[in-house]
Amino acid sequence: MLDWLGQAVSYSLLQVILPLLVIAGLTALAMRLVTLAANEIDRRVIAPVKDHDRRARLQTLRKAAKSTAQVVILVIAVLIGLGTVGIDIGPALAAAGIFGLAVSLGAQTLIKDIIGGLTILLEDEYRVGDTVKIGSVSGDVEHITLRRTDVRDAEGRLFIVPNGDVRVVANETRDWARAMVELNFGYDADVKKAVAALDEALAKMTADSRVKPHLLAEPEIFGWNGFSDWAVSVRLRAKVTAGKQGDVARVMRQYALEALDQAGISVACPSHLSKGV
Repeated sequence: MLDWLGQAVSYSLLQVILPLLVIAGLTALAMRLVTLAANEIDRRVIAPVKDHDRRARLQTLRKAAKSTAQVVILVIAVLIGLGTVGIDIGPALAAAGIFGLAVSLGAQTLIKDIIGGLTILLEDEYRVGDTVKIGSVSGDVEHITLRRTDVRDAEGRLFIVPNGDVRVVANETRDWARAMVELNFGYDADVKKAVAALDEALAKMTADSRVKPHLLAEPEIFGWNGFSDWAVSVRLRAKVTAGKQGDVARVMRQYALEALDQAGISVACPSHLSKGV
């Protein structure tokens, strides 16, 4: 009798342990396959990328995908294992659903930020080092994660921008940019003479070693571009390499003011006119 009972218990345990061992083995195999796939993607897709920032973004996406796949595999394995040992997983699934709903309601902002971060990385909206304007925040992008973007402005202040709040982005360092200088002249000034002097200044500027490597097209001048109650405006602009518009604009302003000074033409401003009244 005891032998028969022992054999029955052993058989019952074997019926439970063997499936659990199979589940554990398949789980380990699936986890290993995910790791191998991630390593293969790293070797074939990510490693050949020369751009450091793009490579970092791809690695972030690869890590996120790998972690998500492993969590899904573990959850499925645990649920199958519970069902194998005779535990009713129906109430557990219901409880998990209620818990998940509560967490999702409480973490809507976090989920929104993560989805926004994935969108930014997948669409390559901006990279580390880019100069951007996000809402009222403008500066250089220092760090990007799935949840936030760190932007440091010209005064050195670091802004933490949740990716879920990124709606409209102005990227000043993508593809190309324009350097622009606006000059104002009083109504009594010889604007035609000023435009001629500025035209010569722009022609000289194109040979300047500080500007020449960054020019993508000949600089342009727009005389009588606009007017106000105190001045007529003239605009200078040049298509330049992205991120160099500030440097080119400074040189352009230098050449313009020197040319106007040599031509004996003054630049107008409200304070200047008020002193002359």
